[in-house]
Amino acid sequence: MKIQSYFASEKKGGYLALSIGLISCTIGFSFLLSAMPPFYVGLAIPLILFGGVELFAGATVARRSDFQAYDLQKLLGNDPEEFVSTESPRMGKVMRTFVILRWLEGVAVVIGVILILVAQDMVFTMGLGLGMLVHGAIMLVFDYFAEKRAAKYSLFVDTVLED
Repeated sequence: MKIQSYFASEKKGGYLALSIGLISCTIGFSFLLSAMPPFYVGLAIPLILFGGVELFAGATVARRSDFQAYDLQKLLGNDPEEFVSTESPRMGKVMRTFVILRWLEGVAVVIGVILILVAQDMVFTMGLGLGMLVHGAIMLVFDYFAEKRAAKYSLFVDTVLED
């Protein structure tokens, strides 16, 4: 996987995360502002919190991808050793971050399931659990594909000097 294609995919992923976050926050705030029953208020909290994270992360990735691709392509052309010594450790951190995200998102899913199962008569808690379950699952799938792209790109970075 080359630099341009990796960062183009990252940019698309950033816009997708931004869109999911925007939709999530819009729905969550509409539930809060329209004074819905407690189930929807509980659901609104993870929609807004997870959606805010998705908005921020998506905007950050989408905004910086073109600049990163340009800078790294230039660095690769001028100094392949510097490219590898800079990009390989950065990608190592990125890959470790995916492990942390997988755990956090998995915990959100498990807590969501537990809240749904425990909250038989507590509709607010059931809404909270459903929001955590859905958002945790969505982000697990989203980050699964992002991690696969990053692993391919990391392999490219690590093999640049072998050519």
